[in-house]
Amino acid sequence: MAITFGQVKTWKAAPLGDAGDGLKADLRLLETSRDELEANGVAKSWTGAAADAARGHRDSLVKDLSSHITAKQEMQKALYSAEPEVEAIERLVQGILDRAKTQEFTVGDDGSVTSTATPPTFHNRYEAEEWGTSRQTIAEELADEIEKALAKAVGVDAILTRGLPTGINEQGDEYGTIDPAIAEEWETLTVEQRKAVLAEMVRKIAADSGVDMPTIDWTDLENDTWDDNSITYGYWSDDGPKMALNPNVLDDPGQLINTVAHEVRHGRQHEAIDDMNDWQFWWEDDPFDEHKADGITEQQAEEWEDNFDDYKSTDNGATFDEYYNQPVEVDARNSGRDYLNNLTKEEFDKILAESR
Repeated sequence: MAITFGQVKTWKAAPLGDAGDGLKADLRLLETSRDELEANGVAKSWTGAAADAARGHRDSLVKDLSSHITAKQEMQKALYSAEPEVEAIERLVQGILDRAKTQEFTVGDDGSVTSTATPPTFHNRYEAEEWGTSRQTIAEELADEIEKALAKAVGVDAILTRGLPTGINEQGDEYGTIDPAIAEEWETLTVEQRKAVLAEMVRKIAADSGVDMPTIDWTDLENDTWDDNSITYGYWSDDGPKMALNPNVLDDPGQLINTVAHEVRHGRQHEAIDDMNDWQFWWEDDPFDEHKADGITEQQAEEWEDNFDDYKSTDNGATFDEYYNQPVEVDARNSGRDYLNNLTKEEFDKILAESR
């Protein structure tokens, strides 16, 4: 769900800093408890099998506490990183509202800019045109500032989402989380620029994967909408090959970037199967060697082949769990998650430049 200007107007930075300070206090107590458990959880005088078992249990608890501490540290870092960004958003929003009031405009919660000024008396049409042009210029400048505020808000949302511990953000755990700087820049791109970036991303991932560049189809899924709980972001067809992407979800860069990597991985799976079954003379190179170099085993390729021969689709009566947990989907989902998690702003900017 897109962040609205009405929501951003209510954002305050101070609670983020307070929450970070609260976590800081919790962390001190947790670290003290962990260190005390590690040092004194099992008496040094204990011996024998029971003592070994007790030390093993202690070590397990210490490890769990350390993981919990690390997760809280990441959340604390996210809160402190988001605080100055929200302060900047507060200043932007106040500046927008102050200028709008001074210049006789209103700004709706949806970000719309409306003039409330009463036109003066004009002596000729040139004066009227000049007045109208000046009003339009101010409205466009206010709209640009609103866009900047909303873009920064998307970046803050991504900062906090990335800081959530494993197990809390199930969506991020499964599909990855976008770099906040990428999310912020995405908001400034037009629809056509977003499509071009994704196409360039597909080209690059396909080339790195040894897969033919697919034709990208933006029309096959255009009737899918956000209101459909079974929304399809995209799919891969080896016939062509072709990748279909949903144009209705272009305001969700994280999921779409995950999708292009996920779908190209399906192409790589098919390529591995074909190369595994390819016949060659003994003096010829085995085409499957390139897959082995990337960590794909023949056992995996055989499993994928069996899976594709009996692919579980909800369109054909399978349950969602059957579709979700089959080997080719688990592997592709992991690839999409890893690509999104590891995509840096520098790499994204390079892809953006090459897409133009």
